[in-house]
Amino acid sequence: MFDLKQYKSLLADLKSEGLIPSLNWNEETNANTLFLRHDIDFSIEFAHKLASLEFNLGICSTYFLMLTSNMYNLISLKNQRLAKEIAEMGHKISIHFDPTVYSELSKFEYEKHLFESIFNVEVDIVSIHRPGPFLDNNNVFLCGIPQTYNDTFFKAMKYISDSGGQDCRPQIIEYLSGPRSQGLQLLIHPIWWVGQGSNVTETLNFWRKKQLDFVTSEIRLNVKKYMD
Repeated sequence: MFDLKQYKSLLADLKSEGLIPSLNWNEETNANTLFLRHDIDFSIEFAHKLASLEFNLGICSTYFLMLTSNMYNLISLKNQRLAKEIAEMGHKISIHFDPTVYSELSKFEYEKHLFESIFNVEVDIVSIHRPGPFLDNNNVFLCGIPQTYNDTFFKAMKYISDSGGQDCRPQIIEYLSGPRSQGLQLLIHPIWWVGQGSNVTETLNFWRKKQLDFVTSEIRLNVKKYMD
């Protein structure tokens, strides 16, 4: 797959071509606007590592975190600390919303209130997890808040993603090498750049092994007689 050295090189290319990272998703965009977006589907720890690299390079990005994930507990003490540290580095944190959890989109207001209360931030942009029907109606707002598949970010700007572990670098090179009239929304999932493996399966198995090791250590802390 990819690694942090390659990600650092990718960021250098974006900066050298005059793209300017922005955290203000409500500003008027231009050809130099870069919305660097991270949907956190697997690991807050991996997100923190990516955020630290960006911080050291003077890059700001938006991290979208899930309150309803089956992969991690955002409000555990450890993950709250990591998420708050990401924000303290100067990045934006906001909600990665899974609409399939609820019968009505209006339930988003509950997550918004909870997220803002825990992390002391104002949610003004949302990322949809597995957008599906949202791609057929890009301009849905959630409680008056825009989401990253609105036409402003998904059509008026160039959209490039590494979803599913695809190599997005050829698309980025093509975008940077041609005449540029659009800003860029770039979706990077930390799992593909922080995890280790030569393909998608190996990278996910690396993450799964780390999870198993963590769960095993937690069991030992809670049950002294446990023997693995």
